[in-house]
Amino acid sequence: MSDEQVRSAPPRLTFQLPGRWLTVDPRDEQHAREQVEVIVRELAGVADDAALARRRLRQSFNRAIVAARDAEAHALFLCIEAAPGVALPASLTVHAPERLRMTPAVGTSADAVLGVLGQGLASSTSAGADTARRLDGPRASVLRTERQFEELVEEDGISVTAVRLEADYWFAVPGSKQVVLASFATPLGEIRNAMLNLFDSIALAASFDAVTVDAR
Repeated sequence: MSDEQVRSAPPRLTFQLPGRWLTVDPRDEQHAREQVEVIVRELAGVADDAALARRRLRQSFNRAIVAARDAEAHALFLCIEAAPGVALPASLTVHAPERLRMTPAVGTSADAVLGVLGQGLASSTSAGADTARRLDGPRASVLRTERQFEELVEEDGISVTAVRLEADYWFAVPGSKQVVLASFATPLGEIRNAMLNLFDSIALAASFDAVTVDAR
């Protein structure tokens, strides 16, 4: 894949997601919300006494859609179940913005691209930049950064403090100077190690589509 091809059509990452995930395109917000409505009714049912559960699910999913849209993401994956009957609040957004491209002097190998990116993060003051870590797997090599923060969740007059964990995985697009960003998020930051292990395993099993480079 040449750098010219990547510029004409953003690369596509394929993920092996455990359990059940809802895949939506945040660039088509109306269709995404329609998909959410279908899955909410499936999960919570349509009975009158399930109205509150439906509202909570709908709000949670729709907030993720709006955040992904505002971040100019190409794809959004919402976890429905990690395993049958096991709910897991987590999301994955995928970005391939034009501005995430290394300088012309950089080579196109993953080592070269991620090396320069790592140097840039080392001198950055962005949240989580100091956590940058190189991870290598059988299919992918990535640079991971993470950040945790407390967020106040208010619902039905009750306020609860949750620890939000966000993990960014930077992929070098084969044969180019471009990087693709896959961002995971979950309110289960109190079990950081378990969630990072899950996110790491998903990221390192991802691969770029060798046939099409249509962005997702």
